Amino acid sequence: MIVRLKKTICIILCAIVLISGLNITAYSVTDLNLTGTSALIYCADTDEVIYEKNADEKMDLASITKLLTCLIAIEKLDMNQQIEITAEAASMPKTNIDLKEGELMSVENLIAASLISSANDAATALGLACGGTMENFASMMNDRAAQIGCTSSNFVNSSGYTVEGHYSTARDVAKIAKAAFSNKDIRRLAGLSKYTIPATNLSSAREIESTNLFLEGSDGTDDFFDFVVEKYKGVFGGKTGRTVDGQCTMVNGFNHDGMEVYCVIMGSTLEGRYSDIKTLMDYAKTVICKYTVFKKDTEFGTAKLLGGATNKVKAVAAKEGFINLPEGASASLVETKCIYSDSLIAPIKKGQKIGVIEIYLADDLCGKVDLVAASDIKKGWFLSPFGITNMQTIMMGSALGLFIITVITIFVLRIKNKRRIKAIRRERLMEEARRQLEREEDLQRRGWHF
Repeated sequence: MIVRLKKTICIILCAIVLISGLNITAYSVTDLNLTGTSALIYCADTDEVIYEKNADEKMDLASITKLLTCLIAIEKLDMNQQIEITAEAASMPKTNIDLKEGELMSVENLIAASLISSANDAATALGLACGGTMENFASMMNDRAAQIGCTSSNFVNSSGYTVEGHYSTARDVAKIAKAAFSNKDIRRLAGLSKYTIPATNLSSAREIESTNLFLEGSDGTDDFFDFVVEKYKGVFGGKTGRTVDGQCTMVNGFNHDGMEVYCVIMGSTLEGRYSDIKTLMDYAKTVICKYTVFKKDTEFGTAKLLGGATNKVKAVAAKEGFINLPEGASASLVETKCIYSDSLIAPIKKGQKIGVIEIYLADDLCGKVDLVAASDIKKGWFLSPFGITNMQTIMMGSALGLFIITVITIFVLRIKNKRRIKAIRRERLMEEARRQLEREEDLQRRGWHF
């Protein structure tokens, strides 16, 4: 009885330790003391939400909109293409670079102005160049947002200028940011603190500065007082926004411990968005702990295939596999599971995807990494569609050839043996006939008749 009680208590204690080790503390608004209405911390590499506050509340995302605008523009237009500025774009209010109707500017410079200085006129010009009308481009934006995985967003214009029905959520903004910063051109331009737009047909060169003060650190000014924002190590880009009624938003991306993290704040003040984002980044650094499960090119068995010189191909990890291992969680809880592609057909190229390896933490799926072929597999011979390798074909052919040779040899030897036996019999008969003839001749000589 006492032994059972001890075992029960031990099991309960282990369960408590395990559960407490796996759960990231669910902080409330007061825990992080945020100014903003909604917030989210998202680890892109593990597709994991680290922290959220009202993350599904629909709000005006303001100029964060321009991330989606620029992503679509890069996908639809040539970066060197010259865009003629329309009256609609040139008349946009608030933040702009003073574009003039009839002015010619490249897509790249319009994207730079949209991302770095949050120019409404530049973003409007991009939208009109892609869609022809703002209504058409808004439809393109909503389609692209749906492809990204957004479920609670609606876009009406390309600049993010406050209008009814234009909204998103902190959760969707994180998805948009991940998709946008996966593009090398957006990542490059949004990471610049300063940029020079060359002279155009109607304007001299323009010098613009980023509204993301975390890139280099700078002094800021809101409606009441000045504030200072220090450069934050690891920040590679982001996008700010401000609504017509002064509500401020921001999404910021930074690298921590080899992992890409996005912090979103919506419904804050001008100063508050910077202090909130810093609080979120600081918090992310305390709870995100990269644990490398396996290195790139680590071998994970072999995948079966048909039609090849061999019927198996060695599988290796396409990249490093890692997870966010919460504080207190044991690495012994991490497991991997290989899933190979069905019906692989040769030829197979080195680096070709042939499956995935799933990473689990205590039975929870935390990530996936592609498995790729470690080498080329050439198309096999005539028996390869049945899964028989070239070497097996050679061995089978050799065995069949040896069998045939053996059968022929035995057949030939049997024929020779029969001939030899016949010859021996024939010699014996001839010898017997000769002896009989000799006996008869001997009897004749003697005159014997019997």
